[in-house]
Amino acid sequence: MRDEVWNVGIDGLPLFGRVFEREQAPTLLVLMPSAVDRKSAFRHPSYARWQWADLFPESHVVAFADPVMGAHAELQGAWYMHPETDVLRAMAHVTARLAEQLAATQVLAYGSSLGGFGALGLAAMIDGAAAIAEVPQLDFGRWGPEAREDLETYVLGCDLEEHRARHPEQVSVRARFELEGRVPPYLIVTNVEEQGFAEQIEFQRWVSSARDAPSRDGRHELRIIDDVLGHRPLASPRVAGLIREHLGLGPSVGPSLDPAGPRA
Repeated sequence: MRDEVWNVGIDGLPLFGRVFEREQAPTLLVLMPSAVDRKSAFRHPSYARWQWADLFPESHVVAFADPVMGAHAELQGAWYMHPETDVLRAMAHVTARLAEQLAATQVLAYGSSLGGFGALGLAAMIDGAAAIAEVPQLDFGRWGPEAREDLETYVLGCDLEEHRARHPEQVSVRARFELEGRVPPYLIVTNVEEQGFAEQIEFQRWVSSARDAPSRDGRHELRIIDDVLGHRPLASPRVAGLIREHLGLGPSVGPSLDPAGPRA
């Protein structure tokens, strides 16, 4: 394990990553950031689910922290937004370079909630990459008012809709896919009581049937489960199984996980 710091073009806000390198592994698993409690002692940089790396000894793993979280202590999540820099694109560039350095031929991005939002966008910008997203936001403008207010105050310096007019790809996964001209392979996991369920159904309909949808690679699945209800991720062992399945790995060979997943 090693901690890395990359300059992504935002003064004073570097990208932090925790990297687990494996010998001759063909895959790179990218663990995207989750929301962080304001009172957390590990608020920034915070590497969501980095302990999962031991479950994937056959794959390189990198856990990223959102650089914009360093902008203000009141932020619980920044959704990769910035008024001047396309943060998610910078993260995609770092990921692609890392995969090349590690000789990884397959990239899979995973995240839940804001991490799922990021995983889908990141995968669209890396050739051949795929995403697993649990209960993701697909358009930040539809998310909670407190998170929006914090971003407008501490990061954007303007109304979200003004920011959307200039950078729609930072606010909407659909806009990101349209900009890149690619819908990456993905699995979205959700449930009927998730607050974004209707939005996720609408998004899947657009991907599956819209004539104006971008080029579609691979399989695009919206999986509705009842293991958990509401805005919550699956228990960690279930998610690890989904990731291993997608990476073409066998049953887990690492230590078991606490069944209670981290906050989304």
